[in-house]
Amino acid sequence: MYLKFIDRAEELLFLEKRYQKKGFEFFVIYGRRRVGKTELIKQFVKNKSYIYLLCDKSGTERNIYRFKKKISEYLNEPIIETNDLEEIFTYLIKKIKNTNLVIAFDEFSYLVEKDDSIPSQFQVVIDNILKQTNVFLILCGSSISMIEKGVLSYKSALYGRKTAHIQLKEIPFHSFNDFFPLNNFEKNIEFYAVLGGVPFYLENF
Repeated sequence: MYLKFIDRAEELLFLEKRYQKKGFEFFVIYGRRRVGKTELIKQFVKNKSYIYLLCDKSGTERNIYRFKKKISEYLNEPIIETNDLEEIFTYLIKKIKNTNLVIAFDEFSYLVEKDDSIPSQFQVVIDNILKQTNVFLILCGSSISMIEKGVLSYKSALYGRKTAHIQLKEIPFHSFNDFFPLNNFEKNIEFYAVLGGVPFYLENF
């Protein structure tokens, strides 16, 4: 999206350090819309083996099909027939063996919004399939309340399973000079007062 990826060095370093560790990782990345979550994930998966799915509001069946299609493209094999998530992940893990694979579900909150059984389905997948692998699982969402309730809260089926999380905030003022290098300090104060630190708004402006 952006001509230059600005700021987020700390978040990228954090992700990279965890990626270099052996074993399963379950990351939750969340924050308000347009704050740069998707771009952070895309920067992180560069030069890595990954399967990335941007979930939509079409419902569980359609999104599972889209996920199976991504797996098919990654493995260069026909689309698996089953729609059972546990069977799909079992099939995938058998194929990749010990590969360090990043699996990212962007806008995961859309899945939870349409189907409240999704967290418990992922709980089974994590506990029975992924825990003994080198998979780096990312669940990302823009609905902060949905992520907190459906993934992070004590009442969620996924509670206690994440290995780390990042709540992505707006770009800090000290990064404005990277967005607007021709501005002087006073002009960037004006821009910050009007636009805040949302990368999408800054890029379009």
